Amino acid sequence: MTQIDLPDGDRLILHGLSAAEGERGSIVCLHSTGRRRWTAHPPKGDAQDAFVAMRLEDGVLIADSFQGLRMRIDLGTGAVRPDTFLK
Repeated sequence: MTQIDLPDGDRLILHGLSAAEGERGSIVCLHSTGRRRWTAHPPKGDAQDAFVAMRLEDGVLIADSFQGLRMRIDLGTGAVRPDTFLK
């Protein structure tokens, strides 16, 4: 599990591949009170995928997937948008 603390008190959590099935490879944003704001799942495709890394770049959440996709995730809504194919 990887965590990033946000300036407003919220927290981002990247669940690893050993997490429960519904959370495996997803990114969760928790409000400072501990309430879940949103969950971002990697895009569905022919092969199973999971987020494996995340980082903030100029206020934008960037997540890399096991299948080689780089995604942008909206910090307000958790909407996942394609960015780059890495492989």
